[in-house]
Amino acid sequence: MSKQVKYKIPDKYFFRLHHVRPRFKNDVEEVLLYVATSISEMNVLPEKEFNSELNKVLFGFKKNSTSTQKTIDNWRTEISALFAFIQEKGNYLQPSKTAIRLANNQYLDEFFNYFLYSFQYPGGHIKSQNVIKQIEAGVKFKPCNFILQLLIEGEKLIGKPFSVTAEELTQCAYFDLRVTRDGKHPKDVAKMILKHRSEKIEYDHKYEQLINEKTGEYPSNGDVCRYAGDILDYMVLANLLQDKGTGYYYYLNDENKEAINYHLNNSKWFNRYDKFYKQKEITNPEIAEIEETWFTYVNSFDSIEAFAPHLDKAEAENISSLIQEYYSRMTGDRKVPTKIIGDYGESLILAHEYLRTKDKSKRQHLINKIPTPLGVGYDIQSVEIEKKKRYIEVKTTKSRKAINNNRFKLTPNEWDTAETMGENYFIYYLVVNDKEKNIFVIQNPAKQHSQGNLKIDKNLVVEFSKTSGQWQKLLEVRN
Repeated sequence: MSKQVKYKIPDKYFFRLHHVRPRFKNDVEEVLLYVATSISEMNVLPEKEFNSELNKVLFGFKKNSTSTQKTIDNWRTEISALFAFIQEKGNYLQPSKTAIRLANNQYLDEFFNYFLYSFQYPGGHIKSQNVIKQIEAGVKFKPCNFILQLLIEGEKLIGKPFSVTAEELTQCAYFDLRVTRDGKHPKDVAKMILKHRSEKIEYDHKYEQLINEKTGEYPSNGDVCRYAGDILDYMVLANLLQDKGTGYYYYLNDENKEAINYHLNNSKWFNRYDKFYKQKEITNPEIAEIEETWFTYVNSFDSIEAFAPHLDKAEAENISSLIQEYYSRMTGDRKVPTKIIGDYGESLILAHEYLRTKDKSKRQHLINKIPTPLGVGYDIQSVEIEKKKRYIEVKTTKSRKAINNNRFKLTPNEWDTAETMGENYFIYYLVVNDKEKNIFVIQNPAKQHSQGNLKIDKNLVVEFSKTSGQWQKLLEVRN
């Protein structure tokens, strides 16, 4: 019986890439949303004071009240280093554009697209001494772009959707300098993966460079592959990839071509480290000096339309047809006076309102989206059955999996309008994930606040309880 052949990266090409791994990986969407919402209105403060305030936020998350200070410090470091929630200004710290955008939009798929768009090796998300090691090894690698190209090239080779595992990505690309330094083409990597599959070649994860100095033991296969696996998981959270099977095969999400194409066609590179590749000696202070610039770079990207959630083509057509049908039936005019398809959440709620009042109101032509520049303190003007108007502020959280979030931000104008409109003012908190779409409806939030059913802090962060309103299933147009 012949011995099973195993593949191993040749020693001269092996180099382990790594990044900060959050201890809250399994709750990453929920944690990031909670922290962003909490710190987005924090003032510019000296580093020590800012960290103290952020610690209070982290201690407030779920069961963290019993956590040690060291655990909270680690969380703070991971959130700031990997996800760039904090920007430095000399010896002062402040919430970053990334944190503020997530707090305001609550679109987690959009957040992870921005994260992946700037993520690279080397980058300021790791300590200076590790940046130096990557530079000395000659590494220049953008994992998101490479993975997208790899899956596209694989599909071309086999004529159908091509998938990859974290193990295959690690062993054939992520830890191989022929890819991360020398720029081996994704097509050649796809060919290698297919060859290994056809020949039933397994992967050897026992690399001498990874032996634990204290125990003398090799890491598990899962530990070896976890860094490539992290990026694949973040790409799933960005809706760039789908995953399937117990072995987690990752493949392109063809329904999100706009974002995929944007990543591929608008690649950016943080070049402040480039000059060091020619230096014989690199010092920690030289690299540390660039760190502030790195976080400014990461937070420089904004208003990328391709990353914002969109209704898919069928949804957009269905909603548009629905509203045109109702409007023409009510007025005899097929021209709809407002822009129908725009913000993702508002468009879904607009359709919900038409369906909610179906066969109960002859005033559906009065249901309208309010143009944002008007700043009236609500997004949609709808109708009640009993000839009253309903003024709706839409808050939307969009995530890959169902998360437990009961917090969102209001603007001063929105809260003033809520107090003025009273019983006619509603907040629709729309929660969208891969499995369902639900709305938590809060009527007269000012009254709910006075009754103690919801909390509002000084920054107008609202925390609601189940007594603040009621959950409803989003009404959707069905073909």
